[in-house]
Amino acid sequence: MANFHLRTLSLAVTTSLILTACGGSDNGSTTSNNTSIPNTSGVKSLATGKLLAEPSTFKTLTPEQIKQATLSIEPATANAIGDPKCGVSVQYMHYDTLDAKGKPTDATGAVFVPTGNDPSCKGNRPVVLHAHGTAVQQNFNFAEVGNPGNEAGLRATSMANIFAGQGYIVIAPNYAGYDKSKLDYHPYLNAEQQSHEMGDALKAGREVLNKVANLGVKDNGKLFLTGYSQGGHVALATAKYFEKIHEAVTALMPMSGPYAMGAFGDVVFGGNVMVGGTYFAPLMARSFQEQFGNINANELFAPQYASTMMSLLPAKADITGKLPTSALFQNNTGITTIDAVSPADPKFAFGFDNANYLLNTTYRASYLADMQKNPDWSIPYFKGNTSVIPVVASNPENTLRQALKANDLRDYVPKAPVILCGGNQDPMVFFDVNTTLTHGLWSNLYGKTGGYKFGMVDLDVSNQATRNRDVYKTQGLATVADNAVKAEAEKMQQAFTQNIKLIGQNAAASAMAQLASVPNLTDAQKQTTAQSAATYAVMSKYHNTAAPYCMATARTFFSQF
Repeated sequence: MANFHLRTLSLAVTTSLILTACGGSDNGSTTSNNTSIPNTSGVKSLATGKLLAEPSTFKTLTPEQIKQATLSIEPATANAIGDPKCGVSVQYMHYDTLDAKGKPTDATGAVFVPTGNDPSCKGNRPVVLHAHGTAVQQNFNFAEVGNPGNEAGLRATSMANIFAGQGYIVIAPNYAGYDKSKLDYHPYLNAEQQSHEMGDALKAGREVLNKVANLGVKDNGKLFLTGYSQGGHVALATAKYFEKIHEAVTALMPMSGPYAMGAFGDVVFGGNVMVGGTYFAPLMARSFQEQFGNINANELFAPQYASTMMSLLPAKADITGKLPTSALFQNNTGITTIDAVSPADPKFAFGFDNANYLLNTTYRASYLADMQKNPDWSIPYFKGNTSVIPVVASNPENTLRQALKANDLRDYVPKAPVILCGGNQDPMVFFDVNTTLTHGLWSNLYGKTGGYKFGMVDLDVSNQATRNRDVYKTQGLATVADNAVKAEAEKMQQAFTQNIKLIGQNAAASAMAQLASVPNLTDAQKQTTAQSAATYAVMSKYHNTAAPYCMATARTFFSQF
């Protein structure tokens, strides 16, 4: 097999091992839900995406109010991402869509319409279609700009500041299963359903714009896709789906997403546990069960959790104590081959426990056996066998591995200009397993990149001299555009790296202050405890902290078109 170069993995701690993909060509086709895909003209030809009610103005904010909301919710990023020039009229929409089985359901979302007298805030404006990241609470509502009490408030405020505040129209679905949707689950990282729903949201959002024409803003025909975390995968899958239905995409920036799902799942089950995995697994299990019908909760989950996990998330109430805080797997199982990778490295110890763990040890053993029998070729590549191409497993037998293979996006190179963004020590979505691998395949594997324009931004430039890794790399972009994006990326890299450093320093200082009066502790013990506090703080905040810096880079990238 051809030689394929990838930087040495420096795994930190992983995210969601879950995703799905939509396949097909540019011609009309049929999805696995038997939903006809038209071969005509974009989302306007979809049968779904109709407004179920008149849009309503959820709230209206001035540029100063958006700025103050940003300072309140994300104070450390405010200076780096800049001040908004436009206000925003937040329009709330309710539209029809399809569930994982292709049956009718509904969803809600938000349209951010720029307002103000600045020329960039009115007239014909570009559209950013945004896919949000994993949400645990069922009342998630992207219209809640500036509201820290809603799980959507943080990211909605970023989007209002970075994009709507600079004159972009933002269309953001809440997804089926959230807010007022009647669906009693969320099709989590089901790329077929989620990419179709993104099309429905775009169609509905454009209708909202028509209905609020009095605001003086119209769609100028340019369409940009963004998404963070779960939404990074959704954005990439949506670009693939939009190519099928001939909905033109101007450019896209997926951010910190799990793109190589088969590889990601195998790395996690191999003992490299992601932060947040105990929350992602129930969402994944229910989603894949609805999509494929072969995920058995009694087999997948430990006995004490099997009866409740399929209906736990998205949560309508407090779920404190309903699942382990961080342990996905059992340690000290007595099975030599499993205990040898439980954890694979001491830094993943938080993902293991003797008694209170989420996933069944017998199921994990069967998963690992299938990994040995039917390898994802990224795994031997990561272990140093660079003579193989790290493509997805050919014929996995484990049903979860089959679902991950169905949702793996390694076979797709976008036709629209695309840049991936994230941070290389992300403990929630492993950067090298997803971003570096995907970008490397685009660059080295397919041999058909001559007319393509793509790249990668790594925000984390700490210890760059000793890491020997690319932090910015593009192919095919015009020199002027590339220089502009690189300059912005460098600003965001410095700001993000400094922010992460301060998070650790502040946590360590706070711990030392609390330990100052504790008797019988040596200075060395205090330093060790403070360092542990710093590590925990960085791990828990790294993933979300990267989002606005990637978004600001995306804004500069999009402004080149």
